[in-house]
Amino acid sequence: MTQPILYHIPRRLHRLLIPLLFLAVMAVQSCSSTSNLPPAQTTTDFFQKYRDQAGFKGTSLPVGLVTRYLSSGTTDSTLKAALANISSIRVLTFTPTNRKSQKLLEKGLTQELDQVLQKESYANLPLLDEAAGALQFKMRQANNQVQELVGYRKYGNNFLMLQVNGRFTRQQVEELLKKVDPDLLLPLLT
Repeated sequence: MTQPILYHIPRRLHRLLIPLLFLAVMAVQSCSSTSNLPPAQTTTDFFQKYRDQAGFKGTSLPVGLVTRYLSSGTTDSTLKAALANISSIRVLTFTPTNRKSQKLLEKGLTQELDQVLQKESYANLPLLDEAAGALQFKMRQANNQVQELVGYRKYGNNFLMLQVNGRFTRQQVEELLKKVDPDLLLPLLT
C-alpha cells in the first residue's frame, strides 16, 4: 500500500505549507473580489472597462445638444468658445447590485480612478465647492491647453464620473464650470 504524498513531507514543512496555501487562496479571492479586469491606465480606459459591467451605465452625450442647451441665454464669448471646443462628453454612473459590487464601490473604484489621474498628471480645479460629496474636477493640460476635464464623486451608494474632452484655455474651463451645475447630473445616478 502506498502512503499519501503529504506523509513524506517533513512535519515542520507540513505545518508551514497549510497556512501558505490558505494565504494564497485568500489573496486570489481578494484580488478577484473587485474586478477581474486589469487596472485602467487612462480615463478613457476606465470608462471602457466599466461601462458594460453590472451596475454601471456608460453614456456618450450628444455634444451638439449639450452645447446648445448650455449656450442658450448666454452672451459670454469665453463660454461660447469653450462650448464650441468640446469634442466629447461621457458620463459613467454606478449603483452596486450585490455585495461584490458594493465592495468595489467602497474599496476600489475611486482609488483606481485616483491612480489614473495621478499617473497622467491631472491638476485639481479648486473652483467648486469643496464640501463632502461635491463633484471633484481635475484637468489634463498640455502646452497651456486643457485637453480633458474629469469630474467624479461617490454620492451615497453611487458613483459618477463625467469626462469632457476638447481644447480649452484655463479661463474657458473656469467659465464653463461656473455655468454648469454638477448637481444637474445627479438624476443620472438613479
